[in-house]
Amino acid sequence: MAENVLVDIERKWQRIWEEKVRWEAERDETREKFFLIFAYPGISGYLHVGHMRGFTYADVICRYKRQRGYSVLFPVGFHASGLPAISLAKRIQRGDPSTIEYLKRNGCPEEEIEKLKDVSYLIDFFSKVYINDYWKRFGFTIDLSRAMSTVSPGYKRFITWQFLKLNQKGLLTKKPHYAPYCPNCGPVAVDPSQTDVSEGGDADVLEYSLLLFEGPQQLILPAATLRPETLFGVTNMWLNPDVEYVVAEVDGRGWLLSREGYVKLSYQMGDVEEVGKIKGSELIGKSCRVPYTNREVPILPGPFVDPKVATGVVMSVPAHAPYDWIALEDLKGELREGEDPWGLKSVVEGIMPITIIKSRKYPMEDPAGHLVKSMGVKDQFEVEKLEEATREIYREEFHSGVLNDLCMDYAGLKVSEIKDTLKVDLENIGLIRPFYDFSKEVICRCGERVVIKRIENQWFIRYSDEELTERSVEHTERMMIYPEEYRRELPGVLEWFSDRACIRQGSWLGTEFPFAKGWIIEPISDSTLYPAYYIVSKYVNSGELKVEWMDERFFDYVYLGRGEISDFPEERRGVIEKIRRDFLYWYPLDINLGGKEHKTVHFPVFLMNHVAIMPKWAWPRGIFVHWWVTQKGGEKIAKSKGGAEPIPEAIAHYGVDSMRLYYCHVGSPEMDVEW
Repeated sequence: MAENVLVDIERKWQRIWEEKVRWEAERDETREKFFLIFAYPGISGYLHVGHMRGFTYADVICRYKRQRGYSVLFPVGFHASGLPAISLAKRIQRGDPSTIEYLKRNGCPEEEIEKLKDVSYLIDFFSKVYINDYWKRFGFTIDLSRAMSTVSPGYKRFITWQFLKLNQKGLLTKKPHYAPYCPNCGPVAVDPSQTDVSEGGDADVLEYSLLLFEGPQQLILPAATLRPETLFGVTNMWLNPDVEYVVAEVDGRGWLLSREGYVKLSYQMGDVEEVGKIKGSELIGKSCRVPYTNREVPILPGPFVDPKVATGVVMSVPAHAPYDWIALEDLKGELREGEDPWGLKSVVEGIMPITIIKSRKYPMEDPAGHLVKSMGVKDQFEVEKLEEATREIYREEFHSGVLNDLCMDYAGLKVSEIKDTLKVDLENIGLIRPFYDFSKEVICRCGERVVIKRIENQWFIRYSDEELTERSVEHTERMMIYPEEYRRELPGVLEWFSDRACIRQGSWLGTEFPFAKGWIIEPISDSTLYPAYYIVSKYVNSGELKVEWMDERFFDYVYLGRGEISDFPEERRGVIEKIRRDFLYWYPLDINLGGKEHKTVHFPVFLMNHVAIMPKWAWPRGIFVHWWVTQKGGEKIAKSKGGAEPIPEAIAHYGVDSMRLYYCHVGSPEMDVEW
């Protein structure tokens, strides 16, 4: 009963505030301004209690600034670009039981569910939910007159202008690219914000080398490795005897691949055709030849070989790979004590690690064996120790390792210098192929496993540009960045940041790329400069500014000060001049506030696009990063994972004031808190 009384009191005063107080920000040149945004939420379903932490911080900061006499601009928007809204609509169209249950649990009326099959209706529906059920209900002092969506006509004009400017500055380039790709939805973005994926957003794209071993039955055994220089130390090949492998025709030869490896390879090499199948057990005990060295090595049973990882074909280098060393020892032990169905005992007993690298810390023979023994690893199931050993030896050999005389033409060369040279040399003679895979499984929001696909004519934003990087790093010294930890990290992130593919083809929502018809600008690339659009959106929403007036000349004048107001038709001059003065007043952005998932993706590109396009005085002043509200066990609460308490339920149970106080006082912003 007490809970209901508190909620009733909250609602009463919220209605009074809504009737009597408006939060629309107006330019007031007699007062100092303050402009804050939070990372606008993606339209992929209901928000959850985790979102409200950052939103509450933003509102508290804005309220504080108002009380200090500032004129405050606190706008909101909706990130509808990409796949999330489409994926949700498709799941509703299919009648997916978990999706329907999720909608009902969050209070979606039965009659609305049918309408949500239409993606345009879905975007409009959830935009209203975010405003009315969350932001208004929490009493946020937001300027709704500027609310905008990234798929609105005006915003698309703005993004088109942004890419025209990037191209004029030489910051767009086109080249072949291996990109994350969903077989159902087309290209997707894989990053910690998980805009397009439901699992694996933190996966890395690994660049493997496929070493092509000549196997039995004239088969090619393509073994994926991150260390091609270790081919000189291969002692055997591992195949999973329980896996049914695919024989695929590639360039006229039969390649042995796991089913999953075949699918992945077909997206990267194009002309790949399945021509047969063979059980791994049929090849155990046979031999294959190591490329370049032409040594013959046995094929051994590796039930630990995961067919989902790379090609499902694994070369063994026990002297320099702790996993291979312990696997070989385990197999020797099994053959001594148990059955030997393939007659391998004498062969396996005769296998000795081949040392090919000498490093400062591990100058001895068989360094991996030495490390595994010193760490007390007993078998393959001690994964944590083996992972630690692998990181240790790989790091040491990369930084101080030198190849020995067994490495033929490459003897005496440093490991850190040889990798790329060796790859090029072996590619030139047809013994190696590039291959890309994720460091962990990635699942699209539609439920399909994401693969890597070769895109021939992919456009990139050149974030690797040295001048852009240098200017961006220098600007961080003048910014207010919270917490201090991220202020120290950001320069390194900017220096590490490489070119980013900026367009996708498929069933995406967003802005068409101006230099390639049918391609859509991907959702990270269309959400970097958007604080500037909030200056314009107010006038678009009111109808005072017509979308057809928003051409390159318009944006150049408003944001860059190029041209004269007299260059525009007289009927447009009044509103355009107001917008220009608004921009000069409200910019630069004082704080961009968002969760820690944006530390390595959104915040760097947000800063670099401002530095690339905007005048120096308009570069952003601050970034505020907050950590997550987690589920039990520390996992981030996410819309795509379910399990998060719906906001209306939490409000009814705890009350808005209690929740706001909880977010503000449960812990410092730079720490995760468990809900």
